[in-house]
Amino acid sequence: MSRQVLHAIADSKPEAYVRPMEVWRKRHALKLVDKSTIADSVEWVRVHWDSAYKLYRDSAEFRIAIDALDTGQFIPNTGLSIVSMWGALEALFSPSTSELRFRVSALIAAYMEIPGASRHERQRTILKMYDKRSAAAHGKPTHNSDDLVQVLTLLREVVIKMIHEGRVPSKGELEVKLFGT
Repeated sequence: MSRQVLHAIADSKPEAYVRPMEVWRKRHALKLVDKSTIADSVEWVRVHWDSAYKLYRDSAEFRIAIDALDTGQFIPNTGLSIVSMWGALEALFSPSTSELRFRVSALIAAYMEIPGASRHERQRTILKMYDKRSAAAHGKPTHNSDDLVQVLTLLREVVIKMIHEGRVPSKGELEVKLFGT
């Protein structure tokens, strides 16, 4: 894994940063792979590769999200993994630090769901997930490995939607989705 395209590494200043993640031990079972969908997954990557690369190259917030997804399963402490995932979600969805807990959960729900009961339910679920993040960040963990999988799944869904759309929504666009103005 590297922050640069492969052909640019030789001439990079400062020195290139390459992380051989293939040798890291996975610490958390994130999802069982359904072997019948592998071909579809490879095709999805082929179709969306350019969009994902442009987002990674151009958006610091999206880059944080991808890096959190890439490395989260290798962090031995589930609390640190949860904090890492939420750091990525906060980078994508927090226009300010005021009332962060509610604001981040509401903006994510507005981005992921159409207005109505499903959006409200999603916001409440995300809010509960955020409470686990806060407990982990402040040294009073109340989470288990299922909580980590929930956050990784949420971050993955957000990233996939952004790849499909080919962009990271602006803070203004998120507020319009939230308030319908």
